[in-house]
Amino acid sequence: MRKIVSIGIVLGLAAMHAGPATALDQAVDAAIAGAGEMPGSVGYVTHSGTDVIDAQIGRWDTPYPYPDTGEYAPGLQPTGYSSFAIDVDVNDGGLASFRYRMQTYDAGIWDWFDIFMETPTGTVPIVERLGKPGSQYGAYWRSPTVTTSQSLDTWRDQRVRFIFRVMQDGWGDQTVGELFGFSLSTCDIPPLTPLTDPAAIAFENGNRIDTQNLTQAAQAGLACMQNRVAALGGSMTLSSAYRPVAYQDHLREVWDTWDAVRNRQESECQAVRDEAMAEFQSHGLLLTQRPAAGNPNAPHARGIAIDATLTGLPAGETPDTVATFCGMHRPWPANDPVHYQPQ
Repeated sequence: MRKIVSIGIVLGLAAMHAGPATALDQAVDAAIAGAGEMPGSVGYVTHSGTDVIDAQIGRWDTPYPYPDTGEYAPGLQPTGYSSFAIDVDVNDGGLASFRYRMQTYDAGIWDWFDIFMETPTGTVPIVERLGKPGSQYGAYWRSPTVTTSQSLDTWRDQRVRFIFRVMQDGWGDQTVGELFGFSLSTCDIPPLTPLTDPAAIAFENGNRIDTQNLTQAAQAGLACMQNRVAALGGSMTLSSAYRPVAYQDHLREVWDTWDAVRNRQESECQAVRDEAMAEFQSHGLLLTQRPAAGNPNAPHARGIAIDATLTGLPAGETPDTVATFCGMHRPWPANDPVHYQPQ
């Protein structure tokens, strides 16, 4: 992950105006004054956007090679804080809203994620030492994606700084804090996070059966099953194969955002409400069924699974006999009968 030189980070938190606005003055919205890696950061900070900012803080560019044992992997993780900051000119007030998440292979007593504000009146903690529960290291862990907002009204006509920092212990089992959709508004629900993952974008555009990202074993099993069913005079309908984690996370975020904003009638939240409603309807989501969060260890995300329906098989042949013939099986025939993966 390339290191980005900080832009526009100003160390001072001095007042921005000589005095408060008069009753005849037009209100001035809060504005982002700058964003970038902080001095003293150990690096591995990337970000994008100006009015809506996304960022990754901490090293997450090389798969940890020993997730089963937690063995030391020299050189795969720095020691110290990776730190990112956003300076905000509060002006006449408002809200800062964003989502955050953490991924790690290490326990929270060694690697953690902090979020706080530096203000002219002191430090305001938002997230303190978020980390994997317990003391186990090596196994992968990811926190939920959390939405939060912070009122800026206390510091009108002054500058505040939001700091996002990840502590890493140098052991090798990497850790990253993720920031999504940092923006300033008067609505406490942030806009949906734009998709950047190419596979997720393809799914968003309607191309939702991806066999190219299956493993070789899964591709071979799929081709064999298709040929076998055709030879038996039956039919096979493929409904899903590889599914990107980013797309699954998007569905969960759409559901959560619409659930939070659907009954909000304030004009400040109208744009977020319209966007969330359009996405909710586009994906055919139901309020009674909250989508599962994306899981990098799930079979579809790993490219080792397909969902398929087999019909018209002759007597003596079943979906399981076809799967076995092709080196595939159904791990959960009762609960997920369309799911197949290599044996």
